[in-house]
Amino acid sequence: MPDVSLQETVPLPPQAAFDIYVEQMDVWWPRQGVFPYSFAPKSTFPRHIRLEPALNGRYYESFSDGGEYDIGRITVWQPPAILRYTWQDPIWPGHTQISLRFDPKGEGTLVTYEQDGFAGAGVPDLIPYYQIGCRQTLSAYIAHCRAIFELQALGR
Repeated sequence: MPDVSLQETVPLPPQAAFDIYVEQMDVWWPRQGVFPYSFAPKSTFPRHIRLEPALNGRYYESFSDGGEYDIGRITVWQPPAILRYTWQDPIWPGHTQISLRFDPKGEGTLVTYEQDGFAGAGVPDLIPYYQIGCRQTLSAYIAHCRAIFELQALGR
């Protein structure tokens, strides 16, 4: 069983749900919250958080001072069904693995988010905190998908 596991349904087909996760991360990603959602140094501000849409593509954040931090790499790229990538805080000795599945469910998509490997990354004590933080982050993605669906229903 993965260390962190979340599921939620969005009212969009799998391809749209997958594309929004990857292509619009910079829009839906929460910049503030209970936990810091940026690796930006205190001397600068976060600018973008992005996934390069390809196998071995970077998962990275850029900062207003021109700096960047590579958070991880895409390890499985199977649109519109599966996306896996690594996640590493710069102070950790290792990384975790994030896995997303986008499965058809009725007229929508069941999005399954899992993050595993905290013990191997040297930070098993962070699991309960990531369960909370990932729920907050995924909730921002889900709300963004629902807003897009509702706007489409209005013909916009």
